[in-house]
Amino acid sequence: MRWNALAPKALLVLAVAALAALVVTPPAAAQLLPPNRGAFSFSYASYNPALYSLGLAFPISPAWDATLSYSWQTVGGSTGYLTTLGGRYYIPVQNPMAASYLGFGYAGSGASIPGFGTINASGLFFSGGALLRVAPKVSAYVSATLVSTGGVSNNVIDAGFQFQLAPTMLAQIGSLSLSGSSAPYLGVSLRLAP
Repeated sequence: MRWNALAPKALLVLAVAALAALVVTPPAAAQLLPPNRGAFSFSYASYNPALYSLGLAFPISPAWDATLSYSWQTVGGSTGYLTTLGGRYYIPVQNPMAASYLGFGYAGSGASIPGFGTINASGLFFSGGALLRVAPKVSAYVSATLVSTGGVSNNVIDAGFQFQLAPTMLAQIGSLSLSGSSAPYLGVSLRLAP
């Protein structure tokens, strides 16, 4: 069965991404950039101070992705982060130029505060999104995510455009809203296979 052949590869990719997240650690606040299928993504949101995000999505079946994301932001010597590990199910749609999905999984957040050490919390996230191709190499997208950790819930709304620059490279420009505070962002995604 195809899934059995992909499982070891998926676990290896997730392990490498987790290791990369640990090495790149000034941890952060919370952007759930919906990464592209079979791609590694990076984004920069121009909050003051900046918010950085990494994402990885690996297809494990025609309808399911395994996802991993890590976001971080440093404010006045305190660093906050959000990590998610989950799944994304693609809902069948009639239009071949469109896609929609529902996602869910584990969410972990934390902060490193001088004089207080590190504070961590865990919980869940739920998300939904849609993408529509508006030109041969341009897509519009929107997603909404509810993140609940340590008894506190926040929403993340992401909307923008994605441009295919090369067969394995995509660029995103959009607006990110974290519980009502929004900022523009830029992103890039590298596909793991063409």
